[in-house]
Amino acid sequence: MIHKLFYWLIFASTITLLGCVKETTLTTNPIVDNYVFDVNGEAIYQSGLQKNKQKSPEQYISILYANLFQTSIPIDVLGVLGEVRVAIGDKQMANELILNGFVHEPDVLILSNNEMRNNLDEFINNIYLRFFLRTPTAYEKFELKKMIEEDSNLTPELIYQGFALSNEYQFY
Repeated sequence: MIHKLFYWLIFASTITLLGCVKETTLTTNPIVDNYVFDVNGEAIYQSGLQKNKQKSPEQYISILYANLFQTSIPIDVLGVLGEVRVAIGDKQMANELILNGFVHEPDVLILSNNEMRNNLDEFINNIYLRFFLRTPTAYEKFELKKMIEEDSNLTPELIYQGFALSNEYQFY
C-alpha cells in the first residue's frame, strides 16, 4: 500500500513539473522613451476619457516611480511607502509628499530646463506619452507650450509634478 502511494506521488509530481512551462517570449514596441509591453495587446489611449479604472495606491506609487526613474521600484521601498500612505489620512497630501521625495532624488530622470526649452514640441509629446500614455491634443499642446514660453520659472520638475498629481494620472 505504501509503495503504491509512493509511486502515485512521484507520478503526480512528475506530471506537475513537466506540465508547468514558463513562456519566455516578450515583445516590446519602443515609443520615444517609453516602452509599451504587448501583454494584453492594448493600444495607446486616444483620450483621457477612455481611462475608467482608478489606480490602487501600490499601482500609483510603482507607476510613478517607473515614470520618474525609468526602472521598477524596489519592493522594500514600495512596502514602506505603502505603509506611509496608509498612515497619512489625506491621500492627496500623501501622494504629493511621495512625489516631492521622488523628484528631489539625485538619480531621478528629469530633463534640465534648457533641454526642455530647446525642443518644446518633443518635450510635450514625450511627457504626455510618459505620464498619460497618449499623445496630446492640438489644444493641450498649444496651451502647455504657451505656459512654458510665458513663464520662465516653470521648470520640468513642476510640470512632472503637475502631470503626476492630475486626475487623469490617477486612472488607467
